[in-house]
Amino acid sequence: MVHKMKYGHNYEILRGQVREYVEMLFSMFWTPKLVYHNLGHTQRVVVRALEISGDFNLTGEELFILETAAWFHDTGQLIADPQGHEERSADFMEVFFRGKGLPTEITDKIEECILATTMPQQPTGQLEMILCDADTYNLGTEEFQLTDALIKRELMARGSMPVGNWDMNTLALLLNHRFFTPYCKELLNYGKTTNIRMIRERIRAGN
Repeated sequence: MVHKMKYGHNYEILRGQVREYVEMLFSMFWTPKLVYHNLGHTQRVVVRALEISGDFNLTGEELFILETAAWFHDTGQLIADPQGHEERSADFMEVFFRGKGLPTEITDKIEECILATTMPQQPTGQLEMILCDADTYNLGTEEFQLTDALIKRELMARGSMPVGNWDMNTLALLLNHRFFTPYCKELLNYGKTTNIRMIRERIRAGN
């Protein structure tokens, strides 16, 4: 359950500007090849990050950092291949905040959250852990089968990364992945185990 947000007036204004800017980036640069990394995915990550944050006692500043990182985290997918998109996403964020008077320590923390979503994820702070779990939330839900197929379609359409033995790669991803927040461990680990079982059965059926 998402708690009532308490951002403060200045952050509240910037929140709206961040959302509008990212929506503008997607309207300008999104292509039909991005069947998974579209605006809908970003919006879901934002919602999930705020959902998970309800399990923590975050300040308004921390909520702003988290939500902003969630909005920007995949914008780098819009302009080049998936490899290194996190750095490009951080660049988009830094360009947006130039001249807005936001302290460097805030933009640095936003950048750290964005970069923490790089696979394999190795978050070191609370906000980074929340965003990583929000980004991979689907791995523990029933929608995983759909999102797995969409990611495969996207990579094939972009032709930028080898698909290889998809089911084996997916199984390795699930086995190596872990949720970091107590909230997601409790809520999603069972579903992830179910998805691991499904992929294993699919691999056996294909042999």
